[in-house]
Amino acid sequence: MDALYRLSQLRSSLGSRLSLADREWVEYTLCEAERPFFYRMPTRDQVHSVRVAREVRDRGGGEHLVRAALLHDCGKTIPPHRMPLLYRGGVVLLGAASPTLLHRLARPWGPLWPVYLSVHHPELGARALHDAGVQPAIVELVRRHQDVSTDPELSVLRAADARH
Repeated sequence: MDALYRLSQLRSSLGSRLSLADREWVEYTLCEAERPFFYRMPTRDQVHSVRVAREVRDRGGGEHLVRAALLHDCGKTIPPHRMPLLYRGGVVLLGAASPTLLHRLARPWGPLWPVYLSVHHPELGARALHDAGVQPAIVELVRRHQDVSTDPELSVLRAADARH
């Protein structure tokens, strides 16, 4: 994905808010065990996830795929850590310029912890969801949402994620 496009996505997400209709839809769609993971994300990530999930739904994704779309980035917010906005732009640019270097810099400690969250958020989110008793199919979709795959469900999720 083009780095400038990704940065424009980030810029447009600043100041975005969930509408009352979005909140009601999230409440209706996610089960009680899943909601805390959604609401723990920063508002900009919640808005992103709702956009992704609505596209997934509109493209015929089933209930578990829509729920996974709402939760796909929950691993970026592992208490007590969050990815500061300052890191987001740098991670996007570095990922576009050198994904290999981005992965090498990802360490689960110190000042590069946010880079680790960015790189490993699918696995971190999946583990947390599993521990909370979320359905295995949803956990697996969250775990694999960035994998290159021929799985049609993952393809729909990846495409929607890339667009939003």
